[in-house]
Amino acid sequence: MWKEKAIETLRKKGYKITPQRLKLLQILEEIGKTHPSLGEVHEKLRKEFPTVSFSTLYSNVITLKELGLVELFFLDGETRIEVNTRPHINIIESEKIIDINDVGIIETIERKTGRKVKFINVFLE
Repeated sequence: MWKEKAIETLRKKGYKITPQRLKLLQILEEIGKTHPSLGEVHEKLRKEFPTVSFSTLYSNVITLKELGLVELFFLDGETRIEVNTRPHINIIESEKIIDINDVGIIETIERKTGRKVKFINVFLE
């Protein structure tokens, strides 16, 4: 479902759906919920397109971010891709990241800060 939305948005904005871009969208559809690093995505993308550069991946991910299809965050020295663009909480424990959609907590934070929540990273020991 995310991939179809991404394809539709890219087309509406005049972007071509190249084979490399389509593969990127497929990868994000498959592993996006794990909050993959750019390095992980690049590794998977290169299995089918060995010549695709990291900078090409990065520019495509930035395009997806600008179109509101992904968010990015930094964790353990790596940029992670967040495909869940609705306000939510990321519960982070070691390498595992779980999305929590708790409207009450999000509304409380928004009310107390006077700002809109994109996502919140909560680290557990």
